[in-house]
Amino acid sequence: MIIGLLAYRPFIDPIDLHKFWFVLLVPLAFFLSIAYKSVRLDDLKELPRAVVSMTIQICFWMVVLGVASYLFVQHLAPLIAPK
Repeated sequence: MIIGLLAYRPFIDPIDLHKFWFVLLVPLAFFLSIAYKSVRLDDLKELPRAVVSMTIQICFWMVVLGVASYLFVQHLAPLIAPK
């Protein structure tokens, strides 16, 4: 067990989180929002509200894009290109 941990190479052997990828969307959107808004805002007093707002927007639109992609692939694409 310890030898397996010592041989871990971060960029070559990634951690298997395929079952939990959607949970990582929130921290990714949060940190992206912090980086973007801290550069773009003139007054950093507005930073917390702007970061929360942008995080919610990113998560919302990612879900919308996922649903739209599912609907396109499962329902519209078979009509366009039948077997």
